[in-house]
Amino acid sequence: MQTPNIMSRFLTDLENEGVSPNTVKAYGQDLRAWVKWYDHTTGGQALTAADPRDIRDYQGYMVRQGLKPATINRRLNAMRRFYRWAVRKGLAHDNPFNGLKVGVKMQKQTAPKWLTEKEQRRLLRAVRQYGKRNAARDMALIRLGLDSGLRLSEIADLTLDDLELGERQGWARVRFGKGGKAREVPLSLEARKALAAWLDERKKHSYADDPHLFLGQRGPLSGAGIYRIVTKYGRLAGIEGLTPHTLRHTFAKNLIDAGRPLTVVAALMGHESLDTLAIYTRPSREDLQRAVNGWK
Repeated sequence: MQTPNIMSRFLTDLENEGVSPNTVKAYGQDLRAWVKWYDHTTGGQALTAADPRDIRDYQGYMVRQGLKPATINRRLNAMRRFYRWAVRKGLAHDNPFNGLKVGVKMQKQTAPKWLTEKEQRRLLRAVRQYGKRNAARDMALIRLGLDSGLRLSEIADLTLDDLELGERQGWARVRFGKGGKAREVPLSLEARKALAAWLDERKKHSYADDPHLFLGQRGPLSGAGIYRIVTKYGRLAGIEGLTPHTLRHTFAKNLIDAGRPLTVVAALMGHESLDTLAIYTRPSREDLQRAVNGWK
């Protein structure tokens, strides 16, 4: 079977297994990078004929290219799953990963960047000051990130049907979270107000018939479009390196600082393991400074 066909069949099987569209897309990108290197290196040998030496050589190539350990390990995991599938389907005789130890050691994870209370206020003030005609949309975006902890892809995928807004409570439904898991996230009063204001403004939009929640001048906002909006307000607020993931980290940190149980925080964040939340219990420089200032 030719490489494009076998790749297409693998990705289709993933979709049929219920793997989220974002994960399937990522697998496709990672495998195409492997195929490009493999074809160039072997002169076009069958993809299913790869052996352990090819895998080790490819890992070495990625290291020399300066790819991050997380990227290298993600690509290797995609390849490992592909070859397990190929053997199971009878398309390959051997799995080149059998008995092979590959992967790059990750550095010890440090505390992620999150926003202090002052930085959060500065960010919201920047949206109000510089938002202009998109102020309602951008405030809803920022509030949703700060008060719900949704991932960038989850925000971009939201539709009008995924929102439930009431006077006393509100919910955002994530249809395809990480690992294809669905969940519901409650919305704070501030987030509900910001979203309601955007929904009123959204009715005037030229793409108002589109089901996606967040719209731009040319239609639904992509993940890249949302990323640019967030980083723009970070610069305007004087917050270096602000990204949508910073807002997610801030949401988790706010909950933990408020004494919420780790099981609740994990459920809201869409994490299966409580170990993932350990990074938020490590003190930041601001935490250490507050401890010293309040000591005497």
